Amino acid sequence: RWGGFVSTKWTPTDSIKVTTNYVHTDSSGRPDFGVPYYKQGNVPVTEAGISRNTWYGFLNRDFQTARQDFGTLTGEFKVTDSITLTSRTRMEHSDLIYIGTLPQSPVTTNSNPQLWTFTASPQSRNQWVDVIANQQDANFKFDTGPIKHTAVVGTEISNEKVSINRYTGLSSEFFGAGAFSGNGALSGQSISAPAYTGIPFTTLPSLGATPTRYDVDTRSFYVTDTANWQDKVILNGGIRYDNYNMWAGTTAANTTKLPSEFVNYNGSVVYKPLPIGSIYAAYATSTNPFGSELDGTGTDYGAPGPGGTILGAERNKGAEVGTKWELFDRHLLVSGALFHTTKDNARETVSGVLTSGAAYRIQGIDLEASGNLTDRWSIFGGLVLMQSKVTQSGVASNIGLQLANIAHQSFSLLSKYKFDDGWEVGGQAVFRSKVYGGTFGANTGTLIPSYWRFDAFVEKQIDKNWSMKVYAQNLTNQLYYDTFYRSAVPFTQVAPGRAFYLITTAKF
Repeated sequence: RWGGFVSTKWTPTDSIKVTTNYVHTDSSGRPDFGVPYYKQGNVPVTEAGISRNTWYGFLNRDFQTARQDFGTLTGEFKVTDSITLTSRTRMEHSDLIYIGTLPQSPVTTNSNPQLWTFTASPQSRNQWVDVIANQQDANFKFDTGPIKHTAVVGTEISNEKVSINRYTGLSSEFFGAGAFSGNGALSGQSISAPAYTGIPFTTLPSLGATPTRYDVDTRSFYVTDTANWQDKVILNGGIRYDNYNMWAGTTAANTTKLPSEFVNYNGSVVYKPLPIGSIYAAYATSTNPFGSELDGTGTDYGAPGPGGTILGAERNKGAEVGTKWELFDRHLLVSGALFHTTKDNARETVSGVLTSGAAYRIQGIDLEASGNLTDRWSIFGGLVLMQSKVTQSGVASNIGLQLANIAHQSFSLLSKYKFDDGWEVGGQAVFRSKVYGGTFGANTGTLIPSYWRFDAFVEKQIDKNWSMKVYAQNLTNQLYYDTFYRSAVPFTQVAPGRAFYLITTAKF
């Protein structure tokens, strides 16, 4: 992996500021789609004796390349002390190209893990994305009696073009025992010792003839206002209108057009009984239009297939009440909040057909602390406890279940201590609860287990220009999992094991 970043700032007058930035990132390697899942034991196969180092790809076929370039131009004009105009324009191009192997459809009924088998399924993509967006806003500061206002009026315009293609000829690389299916999958392969990973191939895969193209235009307008009364009571409110138009197609005869319009709003009130503390309540809405996750390509992920299903938008409502306090002479911020979120018109699959009309809710508590306990000792961490429930579904058995693919309890704490002569020592503890698999309501037959992970680091300020940091991630080499694919033929991705990093920083 490599990348670069450059930024400039130009202030020709006290009232005009122009900034630019450009970022390039480039990475290449071989994709790793994880390990199969042992359904009879309700755990990944790596929890049942299979080595975590097993890789299920084709060494001589699989590859992955990802590149991204984006630049931003921002102009700011301070008309008066109370009026500021800002314009931001961003252009972006990205490429994602890969051929990989999914370890799917495991057969794990035998009591001996060495006899388990799975299907090596090819997965490929050749995708580019072009985005151009512009945001214009005007910031106004004014008073109405004793109340100070900060109002923002703005517009956003963007266009996103996406092309997604696949590779053909992926069944040409294997000439040993076994046979590919029609789509290039290789079944009956050993989970413990896949035999095909290093074999050569002679026929290069080629791109398909009909990529899927998407074109998305978004037009938005928003207004917000913050009203402050003597730093005691602060009211905030806003409204936003979005016009979302998407076109998807493979050929002229196989297209889908999806126009959407929606209005969302938010509001909050903050009361500060003391300068160091506040109590607040907030409420907001948001919308997920069908098509907003088009790079997922599957309609159940919200990507409309050309000429296929079109569903309505998902509607979200969120409420939160909480408090924040600055302790230890304002060096430590502690906060706590209760939150309640609902989603209506959620997408789900009923009898093999993608529909909308489901609903669910998530509620819980969030506790956080960040800052200094002493001049030398700092902490940053939080605890989140959640409950979720499917409240409406076309599948009666889903109602009342908790949501799949969500960790309902999580905790992290980072602590650092400063010694003399520029030395700093710290550590981090991270916890995530078990995560149930499935597509909507939790499928209690599949889950990935909970885990604790511990990290540590040592920093040294060498002089005013140079510093160095040694960072150790996953000190105990804990076996845990990043993600869990939700299908009926699941696989899960093993998280990184123990790793060490040396980071040097120079300022000049």
